[in-house]
Amino acid sequence: MAVSKKDLNGNQESIQFGDSLLNSWNNSLNLIYGYQKEVENVSLQSIGYQKEVWEKVTGDFNRIEAEQKKLVDELRDVAKQNIQTVYGEEASGSFERWNEQLDEVSSRVQQLTVAPIKEGINILNQSQENFQESIKKSVDQQQKVRQSFLTQIKTAQKGFIDLIESNTKLSLSFYK
Repeated sequence: MAVSKKDLNGNQESIQFGDSLLNSWNNSLNLIYGYQKEVENVSLQSIGYQKEVWEKVTGDFNRIEAEQKKLVDELRDVAKQNIQTVYGEEASGSFERWNEQLDEVSSRVQQLTVAPIKEGINILNQSQENFQESIKKSVDQQQKVRQSFLTQIKTAQKGFIDLIESNTKLSLSFYK
């Protein structure tokens, strides 16, 4: 359905009513989609930040564990040297046996306390990665649905406008 209007110079322009309606719809949808994309981007960024934090926590945890082991080893060496200097080789051997027993106890305590924490952190990291991948797939799917929806609206509206134009022309032909 065409609407004619004159501009300031007196030239006639033909404006397609259907096109302007479609453009209005399209602009509104694009605005809504723009907001949705912004929300999607912010969500993906926050998930990325969370992932970085968990990776940092994991790295810090491993670094602390390595530094703790290094410190304990240094303390043992210093203690062993002091015992050996003050009490001799026999006392140093006893200290070594005592340290072996302490290592065994420490290993068991680690298995009971530290190992579950590490495994929990690993599971959280994997969950975070899976969640991020899920969000990305969801965002991609939403974008496809949006595009499909817009295409369907354009097609339906064009068909509706064509129907109105043909009915209008047919109606006008009866009055000629």
